[in-house]
Amino acid sequence: MQRHLSVLSNLLIVLQVFLLVFCFVDISVLPPLVLFAGKFHPLILHLPITLILLLIPISIFIQKRSDSTELTTFFDFILHYAALISTITAIAGFFLAASGSYDQEALKFHKWLGVSIAFASHALVYLKKVFSQNQLAWNFSLVTTFIIMILGSHFGGNLTHGEGFFAFEEKTKAGISIPAFNDKTTVYAGAIQPVLAAKCVVCHNDQKTKGGLNMKSIELMLKGGKTGAMWVSGDPDKSLMIERMLLDMDDKNHMPPKGKAQLSSTEITLFKEWIRAGADAKKTYHSLAETDTLKKIVAKLITTTPKKAESKTYSFSSASATTLQKLNSPFRRIIPLSANSPALSVKFFLKEKFDINLLKECKEVNEQVVELSLAGMPVDDKVFQIISSFPNLEKLSLNTTSITGKGIKELLNCKKLEILSITSNPISKADVSVLATLPLLKSVYIWNTKITDADALALKNQSPKIRWDMGYIPDKNELLKLTRPQPLDAEKRVYATDELITYKHPMPGVQIRYTVDGSKPDSLTSLLYKGPFPATGLMKVRMIATSPGWLTSDTIEATYFLKGFKPDSVNLINEADKQYKALGALTIVDLIKGSSGNLNTNWLGFRDNSFKAGFYFSKGVEIKEVFLSTVESIDGYVFPAKKIIIKGGDSPKSLKLLHTLIPEQPKEKRRKHLEPFVMAIVKQKYKYIEIEAIPVPVLPKWHQGKGEKAWVFVDEVFFY
Repeated sequence: MQRHLSVLSNLLIVLQVFLLVFCFVDISVLPPLVLFAGKFHPLILHLPITLILLLIPISIFIQKRSDSTELTTFFDFILHYAALISTITAIAGFFLAASGSYDQEALKFHKWLGVSIAFASHALVYLKKVFSQNQLAWNFSLVTTFIIMILGSHFGGNLTHGEGFFAFEEKTKAGISIPAFNDKTTVYAGAIQPVLAAKCVVCHNDQKTKGGLNMKSIELMLKGGKTGAMWVSGDPDKSLMIERMLLDMDDKNHMPPKGKAQLSSTEITLFKEWIRAGADAKKTYHSLAETDTLKKIVAKLITTTPKKAESKTYSFSSASATTLQKLNSPFRRIIPLSANSPALSVKFFLKEKFDINLLKECKEVNEQVVELSLAGMPVDDKVFQIISSFPNLEKLSLNTTSITGKGIKELLNCKKLEILSITSNPISKADVSVLATLPLLKSVYIWNTKITDADALALKNQSPKIRWDMGYIPDKNELLKLTRPQPLDAEKRVYATDELITYKHPMPGVQIRYTVDGSKPDSLTSLLYKGPFPATGLMKVRMIATSPGWLTSDTIEATYFLKGFKPDSVNLINEADKQYKALGALTIVDLIKGSSGNLNTNWLGFRDNSFKAGFYFSKGVEIKEVFLSTVESIDGYVFPAKKIIIKGGDSPKSLKLLHTLIPEQPKEKRRKHLEPFVMAIVKQKYKYIEIEAIPVPVLPKWHQGKGEKAWVFVDEVFFY
């Protein structure tokens, strides 16, 4: 055991030297594979917390049993492992922080407290020996470490879950709260901001800026994030936030992420129409025309937003706990509506086990029952007489039972009945019309009964204060929009000649129309998708789904690449910037396409140097086209290359100029996108090809970084 502890001590010293170094150097330059270890920080951080918590009771126990050598050795064992795992957790935390996804000011306290926990837990190993005869000093050291751990956990919780996460008075996280609209209420303040606050700000705030994006205010949102601007004013189809919202749920770029509260179709349409209207944060709701789609969407959101339920008080006393315990069974649940309420809810389960006596027995608590559900139970019209004995009943469900409506007038004794649900029963208009005299009745759900649309209209005219709900009635003139076609493999972008690009649509009979040149597809003249198709060089595929009687789907876009000839080796002549080295030369031939939304992965970045690489084909390959994949991100200072030069020959010493391209430069700010270049060269066998892409030396005057150098980002190179 002592030898084991000695090894742990030496390992601890080495790891804590590294930890100390990491406190003062930029570790973002480390290889992505090393930084990936940071993702384990949230997984392992609970281990040192648990071990440090265990130290206190075990230490107290040992102090009372000082004669136990085995216990003391066991305690030393836990001390060493608490320090070891604390140190590993802190190192992983440094790797995670290097991603830049967290606010540095909020991160500062958590980082230094995490380091302190690692060193303090290690110090306990030695302090135990120093204070072996001074229990007061030892206990003080132990409690101090515990307090540091609590503080570190507090700031870590705030960093991950938002301010005040680790607090005694936790703030209730409400759903979407739409304010009361007046003449001065803007669409942004009244509708856009509440949705963002409920479903987006948890990951994009002052403490936690995922993707470099802060959505706490309109001013911060206008700055955008690492992937550029959130929207293109007036054009939702080209806006990044809309694109992310519409991605497949399993797509890693889908927002909000899978597992978080998702946006409803109404909320997505709200953002679309707000952007289409110019994303004006000062435009008021009342200034919009009545026919304006944006106003209709906001009005729908206002009327459908659930209001906070007010707690109801009752004059009757609570049923005894003994009575409730006696009445509750696996097939009958009787519970209070809330913790301090005397009102009870009664629900029955498993119709095969139901007996009418189960309901009759509830008369012991008939005064307290305000909600009763017999949905799906085999009860007939005789049940109405029993139900009438519940004087305070407010909500009753008799859906899908055996009632026919005879005897329903017995419910007139339930003077406090507010909601009645009798769907999927053979009940007629004459049966329910007698209930119109109930003074507090608000809603009656009557779909899938003998009551026709005409009957429902008559009931509404007869008793307009009661909502006679027929359920969803489809509008024959309403056109619904199809969902977009989806690729079978959403991540795959590079295909071999024998591989096929496959799309699908969940609805049978839908036609998929597409183009392969980036042009906008239409429902008549564009290519008809009849099955999987091969990639042919560079393909900018745009697809829509169409069907008679349906609105055409939104367009889905994807760029596909043919693998081409693979070089035997690659030499990166000019080194990439230290921030964007990825996997070095392998990055441009690994057949893994980088995303325009994340330039930290699978991209090589060049600013001070030009991109320059040599490709070797030992046996010589007949090549006629060279493809270079780059990206444009105006906000990120990433522009098309000023010039692309291709040379070729049998070796680096015998080169001929094959092609020179001067890419067209942007004249204004535009959305981030892939910028591929296909360049024709003289068709012949080549053993060596050299490609150079020179960055723009001075950004234009219209750019916010005017006068500075531009970046060139390169991902994949293909030869055809």
